[in-house]
Amino acid sequence: MLWEVCSVVEAIRDGISLVLGRAFPACGVHGDEGVRQGLSNPCFFVGLGEYRVSPLPCGLWEVRQAVDVVYFPEQDGAFGELWSVGPRVLSLLSTLLLPDSGMVRGTGLRCAVSDGLMHVHGTYRLRVRSVEWAEKMGELDHRRALG
Repeated sequence: MLWEVCSVVEAIRDGISLVLGRAFPACGVHGDEGVRQGLSNPCFFVGLGEYRVSPLPCGLWEVRQAVDVVYFPEQDGAFGELWSVGPRVLSLLSTLLLPDSGMVRGTGLRCAVSDGLMHVHGTYRLRVRSVEWAEKMGELDHRRALG
């Protein structure tokens, strides 16, 4: 069983939301929860994309979470606003402080305007230990301490 997959995804989403909320206090930040019609602009939408998991030696797994952060400008067609926000968001997302005090770097970060919105894409890679492996290691440590 993989180390709380939902926790990894939530930590990345929360880390992005925290950094955007601090840097753009006047903007709402929305996630994959149901978004109602009539959002007040300007705002961000944090979309979670493809999620991949690859096994590594010693009970480790590499988790790769793709993200698409979308910026909705205050006025439609405000390309100056989009291009002032996009590179700034790109810089903010290069390294995320996660809610559990961990840190993760974004890879493949890029931004582009599409359909009058700024999209910032990237991938976050984390290495996690499986719960089963951690439990086995705890048993081994316990046995060694008894002997």
